[in-house]
Amino acid sequence: MLLAEYDYDTDIAVQRQESLMIGIQQGISQGISQGIEQGSYQKAIETASAFKKLGFDIAKIAEGTGLSIKEIEAL
Repeated sequence: MLLAEYDYDTDIAVQRQESLMIGIQQGISQGISQGIEQGSYQKAIETASAFKKLGFDIAKIAEGTGLSIKEIEAL
């Protein structure tokens, strides 16, 4: 681009749009990560609940699921 063709307002608008798109992409990535994390936690809760109903030892359930003994006892 030639210096004579440079438009400050257009340049700022393009930079703002690029920043917005980057922010949206980061937000989507963060949302996906949180969703996966919450889904994994929910699955661990479901598994622990099923094992508890079957009479498995709570300490072993905690070891296998990564949940705390308090979390399992509260199920």
